[in-house]
This record gives sequence, structure tokens and C-alpha cells, in this order.
Amino acid sequence: MAEDEESPSPAKATKVSSPSPEVPAENAEASTSSSLPSPDSEPENRVDLLAKARAFLQQPQIQREDAASKRRFLVEKGLNETEVQGLMRELPVQAPLVPPRSYPQPPPSNLPILLLGLARLFSWIAGGSAALAFIYYRVLLPRVAATFVVRASLKSHQLTLIRKLNSSLAALKESQADTAAVLPKPEPHKELSAFAACLSLDGLLEQAKKQSVEVAGIPAISLLRCAIADFRKGSDSRNPKTEEVFRVLEGKIPWLVSDDGAACEYHLWNTLSTCPLFIPDTSSSPDASAPPPGDNQETLYWGYAPPEPPPPTALAESLTALSASIPKSSPEKNSPFQHALQSMTDFTGYISSQMYAPYLPLANRLGPGASLGAPEEDVRKEIRALKGLVLNRRSFMPNTSLRPQQ
Repeated sequence: MAEDEESPSPAKATKVSSPSPEVPAENAEASTSSSLPSPDSEPENRVDLLAKARAFLQQPQIQREDAASKRRFLVEKGLNETEVQGLMRELPVQAPLVPPRSYPQPPPSNLPILLLGLARLFSWIAGGSAALAFIYYRVLLPRVAATFVVRASLKSHQLTLIRKLNSSLAALKESQADTAAVLPKPEPHKELSAFAACLSLDGLLEQAKKQSVEVAGIPAISLLRCAIADFRKGSDSRNPKTEEVFRVLEGKIPWLVSDDGAACEYHLWNTLSTCPLFIPDTSSSPDASAPPPGDNQETLYWGYAPPEPPPPTALAESLTALSASIPKSSPEKNSPFQHALQSMTDFTGYISSQMYAPYLPLANRLGPGASLGAPEEDVRKEIRALKGLVLNRRSFMPNTSLRPQQ
């Protein structure tokens, strides 16, 4: 029991002083030299030494060591080679040692680089934003503001012009309303002057041919009026019926019978039945008195009543009175200065015609022994007379410089 109690102490000592790759051999030798007996002790101590060595080899910490380390440690404790081999054979078969865990050194952190990149990015963004804001407020904003100001001024100017236009239109309407009462009123059924002078269909068609007007372009009132006049000439001044009017028109204008002339013929009928210038009557003679047509009387005789000229307006009357009050131009009267004025006019014309002519002596122009013509002689006489008058006037003019000042 005493040996059993004492045996753990060397084991503990050997455990504490067990060599490892990290502990130096000098320390292990110094620690085990005091616990294990020297190799010169008695044989009985060899049994205790083997038991201690065997217990030492059974420790878990020692079992994890490699065989070379165990053999070297046992040799250092005084065991011989035979004992070391016997102890090594007694050890159980060990599993292969697990290599120590060796983790690679972690790479350096990328956080500073990331923060530096973010700072650089934000600095670029801030600088670009500041540059854009500077360009906008210094370059773009004044131009945009000026554009808006110009647009507003243009809009206000246009509104002002539109208001002026509206006011001028209102004033024009008022002036038109005031002057419309003075102007002559238009005649709704007035014929053209070229067609109004025609008294027959032949003359009307001839006039339309001269003016290059087709039959469809001739006024319906002129056609109906000339047709009624042609019928009255051949029927002893009797008013024609509706059929007779269109028979006369179709006889003179065969185009009305065609399909293209049906529309024109329908227009003629509407004009005949609606125009107040064509008066329907039940009697063939316009002088005969007859009752107005009833529902049972279908035969109508058509007559033409020329429109009455409209009364002259106040403006026309005032213009007529003004033209009558102006005196007539009298023929030109002969005055005593007429001959002198005519001579001066002729002389001015002669000078104007000879102003840019090259100068030539009179003898060279006329030749030797040549005489002047009648106009030249008259001009020379007039010049001499004017020259004499000027000289005489200068000779006999009173000297005003010697008169005393009043």
C-alpha cells in the first residue's frame, strides 16, 4: 500500500517534468534526476523504476507523444535498451497522430480600403454636385429665368395687342352700325348691268358668249325676264303660262332638256315661284281685273314687274347738292402776259435742250454765210430785249444808300 501510495508521486513528478517539444531537455533532466534513482541502485529498485516508467507511459499526455520522444525520455531516466523495448511493446497500438491544427493567418481587413473608397466616391459625388450646382446657378438659371421673363413679356404684349384688336373691332362695328344707316341698302334681286340691258334671249346669250359665261352661270332672273319678253312679243302682249315660259327657254337653250340641265331648270322654277319680281295672275292680260287665284285655279300667267329704284340716301343727296354747288370750270381767258409767258416757256425749253451740248462757235455750226432760223432769231431778239431792259433798270435805279435813315 505504501508503494502504491508513493507511486503516484513520481508519476506526478514525471508528468510535470514530462518532455514535450516545447520544454527544453535540460529542465526535464533536472526535474527527473531527483525523482528517479540512479542506475547504480539495487536490482529491486529496477522493478520500481519499471513500474513507474510503465505508469508514466500510461498517462494520456504521454500517450499522445511520438515513440521517439518516449524512447529518448526512458533512456534519459536510466533504462537500458532492453527495458525500453519491453516497455514500448507493452504499450497499446496508438492511432496515428492527428497533425496539429494550423490555421492560415487571416488576410488583413478590407474595411479601411472600403471606407476610403466610399469616402472618395462621396467626395466625387459632392464635388460633381457642387460643380453642377455652380454651373446651373451661374449659367443655366439666368438664361432660363430670362427665357421665362421674355415669354411672360411676349404673352403680356400679345394680350395687350389682342385687347387693342378687340377694342378696335368693337369701335369698327359701332362705326359700321352708324354708317350702315346712311349707305344705300343692297338690292336682293338686282341684275348685272351687262345682262340687265338685254331685252331678248338671243341678246342675252350673245352677251354671255362675249363675257365667256356658260348658260348655267347666267342669272335665272335675266333668263326668265327675257323669256317672258320674247313670249309677249309673239303673242300680242299676253302673259305666258308656266309651260310656255319653259317652252320658250327650251327652244332657245336645248341644253335645258338634257340631264345636266335638269338642275338648272329646277333652279329656274324655284326662282320663278319665289322671286317677288315675277307676279302670278289668273288672267292672261295684266290690265284685266280678275279675282285672286284659288285652290281650284291652277293656270297661272306670269308677268314681270321691274324693281323700283331705291330712294337716295342722305349721303347721296348731300353729295349731289355739293356737286351742284361747285361752279363749272370756265374756258381759259387770254391775258396780256400770255405772250410773254409763252416766250419764257419756249426759251426755258430751248436752254434745257442745249444745256449739255458741247460748245461750238456759231460760225462753225452754221458754216460761212449761213443765216439763223426763225426760232433762233426770235430768241436772239428776246435776249437782246431782256438785256436792254436790265441795263436800263440798273442805270436809272435810285441810289438808296445815300438816303438818310428815318
